[in-house]
Amino acid sequence: MKEKGSIQASFDIFHYQEDFQSYELDDGKIYWALQPSNEDDHEVRDLIQKAEQLHKDLAVFEPKAKAAIAEELIDYKNDFWPEYDEDDEDLDWDAVDAGEYAVSKEAFAASISLLHIDIRTDEIYLEYDDGEMFGGHRIHAHFDFDYNFIKADV
Repeated sequence: MKEKGSIQASFDIFHYQEDFQSYELDDGKIYWALQPSNEDDHEVRDLIQKAEQLHKDLAVFEPKAKAAIAEELIDYKNDFWPEYDEDDEDLDWDAVDAGEYAVSKEAFAASISLLHIDIRTDEIYLEYDDGEMFGGHRIHAHFDFDYNFIKADV
């Protein structure tokens, strides 16, 4: 492989970060990283191609990704991170049981914001701001290269 430095993608330039052994790009909104498992030129070019394709597909892929994440985490959100104060003496527990405080999948998906994309040799990793639904924790989501959902966690 050539000396590590910068790699031009169709949409911007990735710069090698020795500390993380990855090529990284901060486009001002989303932080991108390419995570090669070795220094093979072919593998790095393959990751660049996958990043370029994802960049082209992002406007269509991201709403689907957010919906898949919401589907996966909505029960966890509503069961363990409620939108009410359990210590509130005036809390209407019948309303709680009726689901009146539950966050919908649509509201969940609308609340999260994409912060970070890692293109790895075996998957796409996305990191989201939780929209304060999980106390400021990040949401971690994994997809294959056909954009199929694998898993998500907090």
